[in-house]
Formats: sequence, structure tokens, C-alpha cells
Amino acid sequence: MAATDPEIRLEAAIHREVVMGDLSSAIEEYRQILAQAGTPRPVAVRALFQTGQCFEKSGRRPQARAAYLRVTKEFNDQPAVAALARERLNEIENTVPGPLNLKFDQGEAGKLPEGWFVPVLPKDANQMAQLRTAGCQVHPKCAVVLVPENDPARIGNLMQSFSAAAYRGKTVRLRAWLRLEAASAEDHAQMWLSVDRANDRKGFFDNMSGRPIVTPEWTKCEIQTQVDRDATFIKFGIMTIGRGRVFVDNVSFETIAK
Repeated sequence: MAATDPEIRLEAAIHREVVMGDLSSAIEEYRQILAQAGTPRPVAVRALFQTGQCFEKSGRRPQARAAYLRVTKEFNDQPAVAALARERLNEIENTVPGPLNLKFDQGEAGKLPEGWFVPVLPKDANQMAQLRTAGCQVHPKCAVVLVPENDPARIGNLMQSFSAAAYRGKTVRLRAWLRLEAASAEDHAQMWLSVDRANDRKGFFDNMSGRPIVTPEWTKCEIQTQVDRDATFIKFGIMTIGRGRVFVDNVSFETIAK
């Protein structure tokens, strides 16, 4: 009985999301709670709102927006949670218009660079990416992407997400210089760029899976694409895969001639 009680399942899912940081499993658990017959509406609205929270933490803003919209439209009888959903919608709609702090000149050494985020809980962010003042290529400050020893996924990801409105129909180019400090032969680094489109349509995606960075020497990386005219968000980032750490410097994002 306890295993199928919606309130108990909700608390377990929130623990998985907030304490363990396992967002994908939490989303699946919230989905099952919503699909379970007889789930009380106060539990259902919380499960739907927390689904939006998970999507936001993982950088999937269109999915987060859809979840919050459902809360406001389907659960007007739950005013407290509906008000929270409207606040999150307002925040998403007023998202930044373009990339920030690409030269890493803003922020405090040893902490997550300003304008960037990592898809983990805020309390763990500084363990996944940090601003550095040594070992950089051309600027006084750069960033390093890490994987904590106790992280089972062995993937670090420093990223940005912003509105695609100013770039629709234009060709954009992402560049960065990376170098890898590997801990094993399997360690590697990848830069990635993706475009979200309206109505969850698939947009451009390239994560350099066929051309990873495996060298300790500074290496120039480049990805370019034409942005879809129905694009909603542009996201890009740098990943370290394995137990190594990747240094990032001289990032640029610009529109270019076709």
C-alpha cells in the first residue's frame, strides 16, 4: 500500500530530485504519479510543478514552460502552486537575449562563472565548474569543467541557454579553445551546440562526438549552423567525459555570412 500511495511516492520523488540530483528518474516518477488513477489534485499539481523544476535544472526550458503552463491551465483550483508556476513562466519568458560572460571576466575564482550554469543542484555547482586564474590560454581568467570523484555519471557539463529570437534565420558560429587534463586514456572533452524549435520539433545538434578533444594542448573548436526560423532557444556548452578535466578559454558566439 505504501509503495502506491501518491503522497509517499511524491515525497520519494522530491528526495530523488533535490537530495540525490537524479533528475531523469525524478521526472519519470512524477510522470507515473500523474498517470496513477486516484491521485489527489494537490499531489498531482505538485508532481507537475516539480516536473517543470527538473526540466529547468537540466536546461530544457521549452519542456519546463509546457509543464508550468499545464499547472496554470489545469489546476486553477490549486492557487498556491499555480502562482509559483506563473512566476516561473514570467522568468522563462524574460530570459536573457544572448550569451553572457564568454571571456570569463566576471565571477570569483574557484566558483561557477557568472552567466553559466551546470545541470546539478546549486549546492553542487562549484564542484562541477570553476573560474580559474592560472593555466589559461589568452585571458587572465578561464574556466575548468570537472567531474567529482563520487559522480557515477562521469560527465561534467558547463553550459548556457538563451532566447533564439535574435538569431532566427541567421548563421551562427560557436568557437572555443579547449585543453584536456586526462586521468585515463578514455577521458575526452566535447563542445556542443543545439537549437530548440517550436512544438518540440528537432533542431540542430552537434556535440563533436566524432572529433573529441583528447590532448593537453590548447585546441580550437568550432561549430556553426543556420538557426531555424521557428527556433525558441539556443544552448551550448563544454563537456568533460570520464575523470579528466577540461580547461575552456576564448569562447565566442557570433552571426556570420552564410
